[in-house]
Order: sequence, then C-alpha cells, then structure tokens
Amino acid sequence: MERSILRFLFFTLAMLMITQPGAIAFANFDAPYGFYKDLSAWLSAYLGGAVILMLYALLKRKELGIKFLSVYGLHYVVLFILTYFLKLKVIGNVNPSFSVLSLFFLSFLGFQLSMMLFLPAVFSPPYYSYDAPLLLIQLVLWIASFYIFLRLRELEKEKILTVYRIFLGLMLFSIFFGFLKVAEVFR
Repeated sequence: MERSILRFLFFTLAMLMITQPGAIAFANFDAPYGFYKDLSAWLSAYLGGAVILMLYALLKRKELGIKFLSVYGLHYVVLFILTYFLKLKVIGNVNPSFSVLSLFFLSFLGFQLSMMLFLPAVFSPPYYSYDAPLLLIQLVLWIASFYIFLRLRELEKEKILTVYRIFLGLMLFSIFFGFLKVAEVFR
C-alpha cells in the first residue's frame, strides 16, 4: 500500500511540475498579466491533468485505499475552488459570465496547451520577475519528488524505476531552465 501511495504521489508531483512551464507560457499570451494569472493558469492546467490521475486512482482503489482516495478527492475539490476564485479575481472584470462549468472545460484545454507548450516554454523566457515564487514552488516540488523517488527506489525493482527517472529528468530539465530564465529576467 505504501508503494502504491508513493507512486501516486510521485505522479501527482510530476503532473504539477510538468504543467507549469507551458501553463505560464500560455498565460502570458494576452493581458491581464501578473502572478495571479500565471498561478491560476498553472493550477487550472494541473486540474485538467489531475482528472487522469483521479481515473488511475479509481482503477487502483484497492491498493490505494478509500481513505487516500477521499483525501485526494478533497484535495482536488479545494484546489478547484481556489482556482475558480483566482480566475474570478484575474478575469472577472473581463469575462463576467465565467462560471464553474467554464473552469471545468478550460482546465482540460489548459492541460493540453501546457503539454503542447512544454518544450517551447522551457527553451524560451516566459517567466517574469513576478513569477519567482512559482519557481521556488517548483524547486520545492522537485525536492519532494526526488525524496519520493529515493523512497520508491528502496521499495521497487530497478526495471520499474526507468519511468520515474524519465519524469525526474523532465522535472529537473524544467527547473534548470526556469532558474536560467529568472536569472535572465533579474539581470
């Protein structure tokens, strides 16, 4: 059970980290700009991808346990509500008809856009000085996922760890270029 939960947490952190560069890139395509818009775009893209994780969790519900599924569902609902109010704060004046249903559908679109823009966003400078807290969050997530990777390494065989190494490589790749971009912005 511990191995299944750690594996699921690792993929959740990977989803959070891999959606960030592309989500920030498409958030900065049009006004209004700022930290809250970038944060809400990132969380929205994550929520779109987290549905895939939720479906995976439902398939593995016997291994993960009902208690863990309940906590993950609560995490999703709280994050959805937080993202909704962030989006209202950012675009409420621009689009007064924005609703919960709009966010639900836009989160899937945001996830797809963040995946499509991942590589271009990593190599181009979409980060601005107000995005520094998001990069610090990204670093903390990377450290947490590396810790989980080390715990999984103790619990699983070597052939399974190749998938985790690929995700760690993608996350490290985005962190490295993110810090280079922030250093470029603050020059």
